[in-house]
This record gives sequence, C-alpha cells and structure tokens, in this order.
Amino acid sequence: MTIMYIHGYGSNSNATKGRLLRSMKPECRVVSPTFDYDRSTPWQIQQQIRDVVASENVSMMVGSSFGGYHTLCATTFFHGTVWAINPVHNVADTIRRIVMNRAQPKEAVDQFIAMYERFDDEVFRQLSQLNRSGQWPGDTPLNFALSTDDELLGDHSPLLELFPTHSQVVWKDHCGHRFLRFKELAELL
Repeated sequence: MTIMYIHGYGSNSNATKGRLLRSMKPECRVVSPTFDYDRSTPWQIQQQIRDVVASENVSMMVGSSFGGYHTLCATTFFHGTVWAINPVHNVADTIRRIVMNRAQPKEAVDQFIAMYERFDDEVFRQLSQLNRSGQWPGDTPLNFALSTDDELLGDHSPLLELFPTHSQVVWKDHCGHRFLRFKELAELL
C-alpha cells in the first residue's frame, strides 16, 4: 500500500508527520513530495498531486493544515482513504493571516487570495455540497483528525458542517495546530 503525505504551508517533503507515517506504517510505502504553495496555483498543486497519485498508485492520502485542504480538494479525482488533519477550511481568511505575516507585497497577497477564493468556489465548495447532499463516493472514506485547541484555525465545527458525511472524526486535546499527538492515530490509519 502506498500512502501520500501532503505537507502544510511553509513545510516540505521532510515534514515531521511524513517521517512519522514511515515509522508508524513500516509495511507501507510513504511518498511525501514538496509543494511550492507560494509559487504554484492551486490548480497546479492539484495536478502535481494527481500525477503522484497516478505514478505511485496511491491508496491513502494524509494531509495536514493547508495540505489537508489540498487533500480534501484532491477527492475530485482521488478515490481511496483520506485523512485530513486540522485542514484549512476558510482558505482566504487563513491565507490572509499567514501570508500577510510573511511581509509579502499587499498586491501579491491580494492576487494570491483572489486565486484561492476562485479555486475554493470551483472545487472545495463543490465538494462540500456533494458531501452535504449525501452523495459522497463510498470508495473515498473521509476521516478527520482535529485538535480541540487549534491555535491557528480555532474551532473546527464549521468544517464538519461543510463535510457532515464522513467515516470518522478523532478529536484530541492538548496537541495544537501541529497535531502533536499524531502517533496516537497509528492504529486508525
């Protein structure tokens, strides 16, 4: 079995959760490519994910934060087990808070946010509608691992309102946005 780990914003292929997945699931192959979120459009990121899924025969996707958002969006073409760990669900607001803190020119930030707002409308919100209508594909089990104390994203209840049809939700206390209790998911993955 091949698992694909999709890292969050500001991370890379050497992300802690990707490394932990390798040790937690030694019987599986874990691929963890680096995505350049700053220099790629969301459509390009999705194409890169699609290419890895096809070339590596991925059967499970695990994504964290911004990578969790992209993992959810990849369900337009990926059919297999999905784990979204503290995924971004209000992408424009989250980008505004994260990217603005990186001292980017305002015009570039505004363009980046506008691009993700369009992608969000075209892809993420459509998937949410599919999920809320009860038409989520049975061959794509959707699982969430959520922190009760996510200091970056806050309350995850709005996410679950967007995706009420899911296989399971695991709530953990005292792990923050980075989901520091990730190893505790080993038996569920």
